[in-house]
Amino acid sequence: MLRLPASARARRRLRRGSLLGGLVVVIALIVVLIPSHHGPNPKATGSEGPAQLASVTRTRISSADRRAINATLDKFFPAGVARKSPDTAWALAGPELKASSTLADWRAGNSPIPYYPILETTFHTWQTIDAGPRYVIFNLLLHAQPSSHLGSYVFSGEVVKQGGRWLVNRVYTIAIMNPVTNKTHEIGPADFVAPPPTSQTPNTGKSTLSVGILPIVGILALVLLIPLSFGLIALVRARRWKRMVRSTSGTELPPLPSGYGTRTN
Repeated sequence: MLRLPASARARRRLRRGSLLGGLVVVIALIVVLIPSHHGPNPKATGSEGPAQLASVTRTRISSADRRAINATLDKFFPAGVARKSPDTAWALAGPELKASSTLADWRAGNSPIPYYPILETTFHTWQTIDAGPRYVIFNLLLHAQPSSHLGSYVFSGEVVKQGGRWLVNRVYTIAIMNPVTNKTHEIGPADFVAPPPTSQTPNTGKSTLSVGILPIVGILALVLLIPLSFGLIALVRARRWKRMVRSTSGTELPPLPSGYGTRTN
């Protein structure tokens, strides 16, 4: 059980100290919980060592490799994408395209290659996206047969070099440019990602209490409650003492507090 000092002066000091401690804790809580609107300090705070630069390497495609890739694409796209010869497409496919299917699946029409009724007969206009010693990633714009009423498609693919041959390791559609109508429009990679945020701007000044600072807040609250409890008890007892003094005024002296003892010599 909490006991207050017997001396009135000590009790007054305790109340003042409790109020001062509570004020300090409240200020600390305000500093911790209110978010800062200033950005991080851009200046270096110490020696960070030499800068580590990312090196971008791009392998140049030789004329011989380009001709070999053109020859592979000239056979693969009509055979695989236009579905004219599953056997030829299988022979020119890389390990990634063959990983989850068989030649029998391709002959039955179950191929991982997207179908498109191609108008072109040669496929030399591909653009290099990335290239290495034994691979090339490319984009290729194709047009459809007029009877299909389809727009232009943009394909992305990868060719890999195995055993001296260039094979198509993957191919997929990245953009569909159908004729613009009231219901259709160009479809690209952006149509398959998460929707953009709403136009409502969030309130950046609102403080969000994270779980990580909850222990700190609990300790500060405990430090605040201990002196405040002492101060509250002292205030209640002081008011009781004053009421007792007023009620017994003019009759006899009030009894001494229980904390006072008899002084012995």
